[in-house]
Amino acid sequence: MSEALAVVTPVAAASRAVLRRIEPGNMAVCSHCNQPVKFAAKLHKMQVIANVYVDGRWNRVEHFHDECYGEADTPYGEIRT
Repeated sequence: MSEALAVVTPVAAASRAVLRRIEPGNMAVCSHCNQPVKFAAKLHKMQVIANVYVDGRWNRVEHFHDECYGEADTPYGEIRT
């Protein structure tokens, strides 16, 4: 009787962007406008967080105000939720 072997297909890591609430204590600076991405209790603002990969390896995280991400021509693709 032979055993079945699992085949792992490598997946190339790619930069991606997600939409998240701005949390209290956030110290991020927007990569587009260079202004702080500030928490505001009653406004429930959102931010775009992008994991940036270079040559298939994680390099950094970039933060954007949700409106700035579009103004920057969505540099890391369509926003995932």
